[in-house]
Amino acid sequence: MNALNSYFAETGENIAKLAETIGRSPSTITRPLKGERNASMNVALAIEKATGGKVTADQFMAICLEAKRSAQADVAA
Repeated sequence: MNALNSYFAETGENIAKLAETIGRSPSTITRPLKGERNASMNVALAIEKATGGKVTADQFMAICLEAKRSAQADVAA
């Protein structure tokens, strides 16, 4: 389980609530998590702040990078 999923499990929050907290649409978070879009450092930093550091910007970016790699591997296969 990655840091973001752990945060959701611990707090009962979800992507929609987190997006609302950072003042963004849910797709701003979900699309990078699916590897459909590059993650924004500004969004990653906002998530770190909103989660009180429980999900760091580095962790969010790493989760998104892994999703991007997975999505590209699926296309190449």
